[in-house]
Amino acid sequence: MNTLLLAIMAAALVALLVLLLFPRRHGEEGEAQASEDARVSPLLRGINYLLSDQPDRALQEMVQVARLRSEAADVYMALGEMFRARGEYGRAVRIHQNLLARPGLSPEMKRAAQYALAVDFQTGGLLDRALKQYRKLLELEPDHVPALKASLRIREQSHEWLEAEALLSRLEQVQNRSYHEHRAYLFAQMAEKCLRDGDDEQAGTYARKAIELAPGCAPACFVLIELALRDGRWPDAERMMRSLAEHNREHFPLVVPLLLRFEQVYRDKGRALLMEIWRDTHDEELALSWLEHVGAADRQQARALLDELGFKPANLRARLRVEAVFEDERNPIFARAWRRQVNNYICEQCGVGVKELRWQCPQCHAWGSMHPQKGDIA
Repeated sequence: MNTLLLAIMAAALVALLVLLLFPRRHGEEGEAQASEDARVSPLLRGINYLLSDQPDRALQEMVQVARLRSEAADVYMALGEMFRARGEYGRAVRIHQNLLARPGLSPEMKRAAQYALAVDFQTGGLLDRALKQYRKLLELEPDHVPALKASLRIREQSHEWLEAEALLSRLEQVQNRSYHEHRAYLFAQMAEKCLRDGDDEQAGTYARKAIELAPGCAPACFVLIELALRDGRWPDAERMMRSLAEHNREHFPLVVPLLLRFEQVYRDKGRALLMEIWRDTHDEELALSWLEHVGAADRQQARALLDELGFKPANLRARLRVEAVFEDERNPIFARAWRRQVNNYICEQCGVGVKELRWQCPQCHAWGSMHPQKGDIA
């Protein structure tokens, strides 16, 4: 049982103990002592089970409290939270649905139950039903920030970028703050989709909107670079690559595989541009990415490139990446096996590592926070 679940259960039990005890100290002294004991005892036993690291038995006592105090909505809200924390989404859903079906439920408790039900659906993977429930809640409370953020997250998961951008606008209005960088990445996703669908004109429009908001928005830059290279507009491609190198040097090395796709352009002008930027910056990731992509097609060319760059790995991570390119005869298996398994990018917000780049962190959902893993190996 994880620490989070224990904390939720402990907080719920203590809160309910307070709710049961203190009202009776202020106006309910006449209630039979036996009835009060029947309600309080399961809570006390539940807390004791938690302290004894027996959360399953603690939950059983919580269910007993709900049976004894069936009129108390707060008991069922806490019980639903506990079932959800255990992964029993169906039971959590039934509890919150039954609560919403009660006549005379206060508006405040109704909103709380609707939000809890939506979270049940979302956590259980029923995203359409979660969105429907969030919409019901937002009809009652249009400025409910958690519901807006949760709806935005679902739209992003579903790659519904226009709907996500509309929700982002509502959040800006409610919170009176700007999400310009977040919006830039949403426009970039729209641009990438249009590019895949063959709508180059609309792809360019969305990409330019993104760059107006955030000049270092790498996915939008790559869309415009690819469009320029396709159309033979080298000056536009070069200008965008230089801008990317200026505003977002960490992601600039991703331009290497894009340039290599246009072989003639790479040989005539692209290679010289990369060499110029390398000499100006001596960026480790640029050298490694360039060597890896050239070496994937021709190790001999990669060896010549290594000599021309004069690149000397400064740490174990970089040295292993170079060895993986050339299959170092001293230990050919280890370096390549390590390269296949190692995380290449890390989120600067939450620290999660991934092998393939994602523009949105899979854990904390921040946009543009994944950066190349650098430095020595821990």
